[in-house]
Formats: sequence, C-alpha cells, structure tokens
Amino acid sequence: MDPYSIAILVYCDNNSTRDALTEEKYKDLARAFMDSGYRIKSFSYNDEKVNDVFKELSGFDAVLVWVNPIEQRNNRKMLDTMLDNVSRIGCFVSTHPEVILKIGTKDVLHKTKSLGWTGETRMYSTLDEFKQEFPKSLVRSGVKVLKRHRGNGGNGVFKIIESSVDEGVTIIHARNSHEIKVVSWADFFKEFGAFITEDGLLIEHEWNENLANGMVRCYMCGNKVAGFGYQEINAFYELKAGDRILKLPPGKRYYFTENWGLFSDLREIMENDWVPKLQESQAISTDMLPLIWDADFFINNTRRDASRYSLCEINVSCVSPFPPSAIKFMIEETGNRIRMTKNKKIVA
Repeated sequence: MDPYSIAILVYCDNNSTRDALTEEKYKDLARAFMDSGYRIKSFSYNDEKVNDVFKELSGFDAVLVWVNPIEQRNNRKMLDTMLDNVSRIGCFVSTHPEVILKIGTKDVLHKTKSLGWTGETRMYSTLDEFKQEFPKSLVRSGVKVLKRHRGNGGNGVFKIIESSVDEGVTIIHARNSHEIKVVSWADFFKEFGAFITEDGLLIEHEWNENLANGMVRCYMCGNKVAGFGYQEINAFYELKAGDRILKLPPGKRYYFTENWGLFSDLREIMENDWVPKLQESQAISTDMLPLIWDADFFINNTRRDASRYSLCEINVSCVSPFPPSAIKFMIEETGNRIRMTKNKKIVA
C-alpha cells in the first residue's frame, strides 16, 4: 500500500519562498512524519491561490493547516470554505472550520462559562446593550478586558480602565501593550461599536490579577494533553518598581512534556473533566477535535484545586510553535484520523 500523503499548509504572499519542511517551527514535525513513512509536502496559501491549492490538496490524505485567523489583514473565510470542501471529499483537515467556530473564537469563554473554568464573562451583540451595560460593569471593577470575535497575537484584545480624565476611558491593546490611549466615551463607543457591527458580538472578560504569576499553556492533541508551555511575562504584564509601573515586552515561552509534574493537576482536570464537558456542551465528537490546540490559563498559586486555573483563551487555528513532546501525539493521531476518514468513505 502506498504511504499516506500529508500536506502542510502555511500562509505566504506570492513572492515568498516559505517552506514548512525547512522552517524552524515545523521541520522537526515534518522529519518525524517522513521517518514514520509518510509522504509530506509543503504548500503556501493566500486567497489568490485558493482554487489552485484546492486542486493540489484534493490528492492528499491529510492537510495540516497553520494559518492565523487574521493574516496580513485578511481573514480565513475563503480558506475555511476551501478546507470544508477538501474535508467533504475525504481529506482529513487538522482543524475543521466548523470546530474553529465552536471553540476557536473568543465567544467560547461565554458559551462555556458554566464549566467553571473561566471568570465572569458577558457577550454584547448590540451596540445599545453595550452602551447601556458596559459602563456600569466597568465602574464596578475599574478594569475589564474586551475581546473581538476572532484574533491572534493579541490582535483584538483590549484592557479597558476607568479613567477620571475628562470622564474618559483608558485603552491598552494587547498587540501593542506599551501604547496607552485615553479617549472619550463617545469615541470609545464609536471604536468598539464598529467591532460589534463587523463581528456581530464583543466579549467582556473580567480582569485577572493572577496574570502576575505568568500563564500556562496546555497543549492538546485531540483529547489528550501533549505538553505544556509557561510564559512569565505576557501582554498587559506590569512590574511594580517602587512608585513606578514598568511595561515589559513579552518573555520567552518555555516548553515541557505532558508529564511535567508542576502541572500534573491541570492535565488531570483537562483530560477527565473540562475537555469532555467542552465536547458535550459544544457537540464535538472526539474524532473532530483539532489535531493540535491549546488553552491558556491564569494561575492562582494560593489554590490547590481546579479553581487554581482560570481560562484566558483557546487557540485552535494556528498553534505553533508547540512543545517537542507533541510531535509523537500528532503523528499517531494523524494516522488514526486518516484511517477513520477512509473507513467512513468505505461505509458510505
């Protein structure tokens, strides 16, 4: 039998020579697939190439996709439509577009708050509701976080602080957290109201002081923990030095295996509680969970139960880099998914 064929799809413009097989983020994964007997090829994508890429991918058993929700100011609408069509003809897609919409957008924080894994959230779907309710919410706490429906790299995530200057609002964008601006309420509603109009919603998330403890990223392959990442300094991090508050650039993320003892409790909670409940609440079968995805958690070091962790966000569209420990999980799961996809075609 011919070896299974795998395409790795990454974004680049028409003049780029980007190759996932030699790129630092993916080369070890590509080599591991080849060593396991798979045929593997790198493909570049942008919307101008959508028809040509579809024809190429139609001949592959699996396509592993690493394209951000917002890429060079473009969204994934054309790409996701194409990937849905690729899936329909029997090619395994690492994260199906339907699953992205269920758990890969910021509203998952609100949709799954009953799981008990996130703090206070609210979803605004109209500008009138936002104007009426958000100022009262901000006054109660003094600080809130607002998140657009989709985004990556801090794009679309804002820290909002009640300001006494001209009764305005202080805004810090996670993408450029060293830049701070104060605007009037009128300008604030104009800016964020446009997001509601464009995206259909806006998510309010409580500010979590435990950001000072760093953030743990739990990497999942399907429903299994495949490794961890820990980053001490993230966007919005503030270091108090006497009377001054210092803004520091994000720090390096350090990677650990799935057996890392410090977060063994998080592995237990994810695999045996939160992920099964997430699947049930969002109607996602195990064979439809993303090949590689992650959940970021704030850490409360004073707790020793599930409340030690509070969900910040889930990433499913373009999870890279990932810990080396995840590679063996991804190879095994890709083979399983390809065989399941082929069996479904035979039964059909």
